[in-house]
Amino acid sequence: MTRQLELERPRLLTEVVAERLREAIVKGDLKLGEQVSEAQLAQRMGVSKTPVREALLRLKNEGLVEIHPQRGTFVFTLSPQELSHLLQFRAMVETEALREAMQSHPGELLQRMAQCVKEMKVAERAKDLPALARIDMSFHQAFFESCDNHYLRGSYELLRHQLTALRHRSPIANAVSSHQVLVDAVEDHDAEKACALLRGHVLENEPRYLLACGIA
Repeated sequence: MTRQLELERPRLLTEVVAERLREAIVKGDLKLGEQVSEAQLAQRMGVSKTPVREALLRLKNEGLVEIHPQRGTFVFTLSPQELSHLLQFRAMVETEALREAMQSHPGELLQRMAQCVKEMKVAERAKDLPALARIDMSFHQAFFESCDNHYLRGSYELLRHQLTALRHRSPIANAVSSHQVLVDAVEDHDAEKACALLRGHVLENEPRYLLACGIA
């Protein structure tokens, strides 16, 4: 009887606006470093400025926009030093999550990773770059989904949205081969090799991500 009385909570307009703006940033409809106007966004989306303002505050907390008093609101971009720091942090938390996942849930981890590589093969053959970027994110997210340490999972949220935006702007060319070696190391239960491969895999993205940020 109780279940019959439950009502599905309607989505707040702020949530809808935030989702659309997040998608626009991630997929490149809004450029990195581009200034955005609350009034113009509200007009384009057919809403008032209030949900846009609230949505932009959410995206600021996700690292997708920067709000500067007296200057305006801008889509995030990264300097070379900031990008280097992001990748160092990413390498640190991903390798720890991978190591812990291999200890606590190796079967689940391997299944998730192998499924992603399978999907990558299809996307790579179809030259579907947006799909490759999405699957790439899912592959690395699998380390945290198979890891029991919620502090590690929480730390990944600090950079997840920025990484997603960077991936969509610079999809990896050798997705299948560069991820299959990680699957093989996990299948062999070789944590040291898997973590070393992962660290190199993460750090070698720097040139591509610099280009994505408009830095040659």
